[in-house]
Amino acid sequence: MKELYRKRGSVVRYEDGHLIHSVEAGEAIDDGKVFRAKPIAVKGAPWFPADHVQTIAQRIKWSITPSQEIERLIIAQGNAEHLCGDVRWSESTTRVHLAIVNRRRGLRVLVDLADYDLSDIDLADDALARAGSERYVPARVRLAPNVAAALLPSLVGTNVVELWQSAAEHDGKGLAVIEQRVTAPPWPNWFRPSYRTRPVRMPLHLRAAATANTINDDVPRAVALLAPVAGNVLHVLCVDGDDVFPTTIAVERVLASGSPTRWYPYGGGSFGAEMLV
Repeated sequence: MKELYRKRGSVVRYEDGHLIHSVEAGEAIDDGKVFRAKPIAVKGAPWFPADHVQTIAQRIKWSITPSQEIERLIIAQGNAEHLCGDVRWSESTTRVHLAIVNRRRGLRVLVDLADYDLSDIDLADDALARAGSERYVPARVRLAPNVAAALLPSLVGTNVVELWQSAAEHDGKGLAVIEQRVTAPPWPNWFRPSYRTRPVRMPLHLRAAATANTINDDVPRAVALLAPVAGNVLHVLCVDGDDVFPTTIAVERVLASGSPTRWYPYGGGSFGAEMLV
């Protein structure tokens, strides 16, 4: 049986000073053996104004400590309409990717957001400006929600912490996303990053469920990523009172987790929550 998927949408993308407004539509046909994708004529694709994206870009630039540099800034916002079989749905997306560099220290922080709450950027920028020399990892570390969210997709299939897929209205095929504990494949839902690629089964909207929720506020707190997550290994900036230092953490166990606070665009999506590791 052939599956027909169609998407049309409009995206405003700001990248390192350049603004691009794209409108496109495409379709994919999958018969289980052969996957074909092609662009189609755009008819009435939703249009998205660019002014707000430019305003956010300026706010981010003005917020960065003058002694530091924005190495990369990408902001994208848009609307899309989907059709898969006889299911229709629409969605709005926001993405911010930022890399800030402290040349004096030779450090770079990475921030990825799915909204325009810039508090994670302010926290990362302040920590980077105050960073000292690298230290050995402390006995216990708190992970800020943005750092914890980046880690969760890498913990699928491990026993580091209990993971759950959170319910949502639509997956990449328009099906309801099922609330369930994430243990082992096959996963019930589909992730489709583009009409040009065949969707894949994977856990969506991850959240952690630790056995405890009490977190000691006195231990150092990892507030920003210094590199992409590598398995269970985090290279992060930690704040310990007035001291800020880079360190590398191999997360073997999550001792406690707070309530999820924000959704982040890692993997098929993950919810950030304060964690004690």
